Amino acid sequence: MTKLRILLLGKRGSLVLWLENLHRACVRIGHVAQTFAINGDTLASRFRVKWQGHVSANSNWMLLRFERALRDFPPDLVIVAGAFGIPLDYYQLLRGLPRRSLIAGLIGDRFPPDSQERANHCDRLYFTDTYFFNAAQAAGFNVAGRYLPLAVDPELFTPGHGPRHSELLFVASRTEFRESVVRSLERSALVIGTDWSALARNRFHQVKNAKISRAALIQLYQRHRAVLNIRNEANVEDGLNQRSFEPLACGAVVLNDDLADVSRCFEPGREILVYRNNDELNELINQLQRSPVLAAKIAEAGRRRILAEHTYQHRVQFIINDLGLH
Repeated sequence: MTKLRILLLGKRGSLVLWLENLHRACVRIGHVAQTFAINGDTLASRFRVKWQGHVSANSNWMLLRFERALRDFPPDLVIVAGAFGIPLDYYQLLRGLPRRSLIAGLIGDRFPPDSQERANHCDRLYFTDTYFFNAAQAAGFNVAGRYLPLAVDPELFTPGHGPRHSELLFVASRTEFRESVVRSLERSALVIGTDWSALARNRFHQVKNAKISRAALIQLYQRHRAVLNIRNEANVEDGLNQRSFEPLACGAVVLNDDLADVSRCFEPGREILVYRNNDELNELINQLQRSPVLAAKIAEAGRRRILAEHTYQHRVQFIINDLGLH
């Protein structure tokens, strides 16, 4: 195996922790990896970012830090986590290096209007949602794209031990669409996340209207038999979010809304459960309540698929192979 110097560029502490997950995966595979977070990756830079706000990513002092990082660590490969959230100046610095690095741009959200120039600085784009292929063509991107879904770190998200609660679990921030689905449930669920205060007032569901830590999230997945997943309609069209992967790694069944990309990653009915409407969702919940053995069987099959195909090490290795760096 060729030992590569890989630079991970993005934002620290994002919702899916892309930067952190990819860095651990690179190291575990055996490559030399460093991260550069445009929202600060040292205590001093984080304080300065907090003081300056969002303009700090484009400020001279942050760009000078990036220039120094490139001099100290000239990369073979740059993986940009959230490629359209990175200011154009960073791409121009990368393209100005005396020794050219390959740039892999990871896209997990809908495109901003000014995304074309940043996209065309990349050698390859990797989309978490197959819907983005049509959007990229319409936006005039000149770069080839690949489907690369999100993944999970199975060394963090583990099955745990002990009995599991039969109560359905849903952990996510509120959107209007998500609330409509939750309100259709015929059985009480545990709902955790921000902006759920209106749902809490009806007292049918157990609601914790707050953010929780990743450690607390993992414990919840380890202690519940089934986890509900409802897409954020503002960001996702056909793709899977982190709740399609993380609960499975912890040994819980995932009930996923019917998205085109589900069958690209899992076998519905055997490794994951898929509902097309609220009636189907309630019927699936009832089936799991009646048969804990069925729930355990599906959960185990889903976890095996995770370990075989859907870790961040798989994603990094796919990028390396795709760009011919293996």
